[in-house]
Amino acid sequence: MNDEISMAARRVHTTSWQEFRSTYGPRFAACFMGLIAIRVWTQCCLYDRYTATDSGAVTIIGNMTRVALIFVLMLVFSRIPLSGRARRALDVLSMTAMTLAPALLLVQIEYPTLPIGIPASMLAGLGIVWGGGMWITFFDRLDEGEALIYSFACLGISALLGFVLGFLPLPAVFAIGLFMPTLSFVLFKQAMDTLDARENVIPEPKRDRVYDHESKTLSLRILIAIALLDFALGVARGFPEGTSIVLAPSFQLAHQIAVAALCTGIIWWVLVRGRGLSFGAMWWLEVALMVTGVLLIVSLDQAQFGAMLITVSNTFMIGLLWYGVYDYCRHSSIPSYLVLAAVWATHLLPREAGRYLIFLFGPQLGQSMLVIAALVCLLALSMAVMLRGSQPKARRFFATFGTPDARKDALERTVVAEAAPGHCISGEMQPMSVAAAPEETPNEQDVHDVDVEGTTFEDGLRARCSALQARFDLTDRETDMVWYLAQGRSKAFISQELHLSENTVKSYTRNVYSKLCIHSKQELLDVLSETS
Repeated sequence: MNDEISMAARRVHTTSWQEFRSTYGPRFAACFMGLIAIRVWTQCCLYDRYTATDSGAVTIIGNMTRVALIFVLMLVFSRIPLSGRARRALDVLSMTAMTLAPALLLVQIEYPTLPIGIPASMLAGLGIVWGGGMWITFFDRLDEGEALIYSFACLGISALLGFVLGFLPLPAVFAIGLFMPTLSFVLFKQAMDTLDARENVIPEPKRDRVYDHESKTLSLRILIAIALLDFALGVARGFPEGTSIVLAPSFQLAHQIAVAALCTGIIWWVLVRGRGLSFGAMWWLEVALMVTGVLLIVSLDQAQFGAMLITVSNTFMIGLLWYGVYDYCRHSSIPSYLVLAAVWATHLLPREAGRYLIFLFGPQLGQSMLVIAALVCLLALSMAVMLRGSQPKARRFFATFGTPDARKDALERTVVAEAAPGHCISGEMQPMSVAAAPEETPNEQDVHDVDVEGTTFEDGLRARCSALQARFDLTDRETDMVWYLAQGRSKAFISQELHLSENTVKSYTRNVYSKLCIHSKQELLDVLSETS
């Protein structure tokens, strides 16, 4: 059975139902669907179950609080690594805030005169930042096929569950919200443990720095395009009168089914039919939904239909951005949580700013054609910025799921990029040189013990790590441990580089020591020096 799973693990872009089932069926784990709990919670506490285009002030306050905390965390953790202790502290704080928010909303139902709506919204915004964001560190360890499945399957299933929430009484909805943070946290821990346990059978995918070799303006252009589209989306959510448009039950159902159908269609198209996945086509879809929705709202007879399409665009944007962040993280040296933070701040801030502006001025503007013209211009500008010819050149977004020719071209470009300094070994980044890595470098005697005459230290160490892997049947991840330990790296440093917990690093290190029948780092260096 392990051999069968190991063979299946080599495939990513499946091309038939049978291949899809045999590849991803044995690898499925229910705990991998933990993002559903996060999405259900957001629908309970931030978006009023999508019974309207949004929840008005609750949504705006909650999301602006999220943005403020995201900026603070980015400022802190762009300067210092996110340690295991910091992760645990964020786990506790996020779970507490996410649990208190629905609890306060329940109290407000019982005592409607109490001024606790704003504190509840702010707690919700504070909690979801890491409560949802921590899941990107799990996705970072999946290959492209699995990440695609769980990104869109979680979004689609949570959409259907959201429709059910729309017909439950509010006390029941907030009671469900109370349990979601704990459920998400438990599933996250199980998911990470499951990946650790299957490492010997399904090695984690290789990580490279292909996007690091792109123009420095690439990331800025992407963020500008996202900001333009989201500002237009924020205005559209309150257009034309500044208030949320309440959706009739039939349109609530249409919204959730449309999102579920889009998510299912992407998985079917890419992994069952074996066709391409184009970032540009998905961006076009976002814009088309928004433009059509705004134009339909102009006609009072079609306001519900238009609001439904805008809400579909708003919800589907989550899946597009999440998978886009994953794709960028897999091919960049920037920590995944920082990429997610930058993209989500850019997603939320202009959207809520646009929503607030239409709230202030919407009643005076009415169904002004100037607003419609401005929205269309913003969307067109977003298209021009995002899809101009200078898209990533070393590797297109979602290149794994392109046409055969596109995948071949992406592979060739990736090989060229990986030949540059800083390429990877066993899926993780090598330092550009030993001299360039000032932290915890090994002493001169250790370097001499491992060096190979006539080669650089790095080349010699790489060769010895490969020979050691073959001799003792080490996994790729265990070989990574040898690589870093031989350079004198600490477990905290390895944890940060490989996006693993320190306990997981210790576990891999114990496995290495057990296979080599050694008990210390010095013995590891001795074994390496004797390996050729």
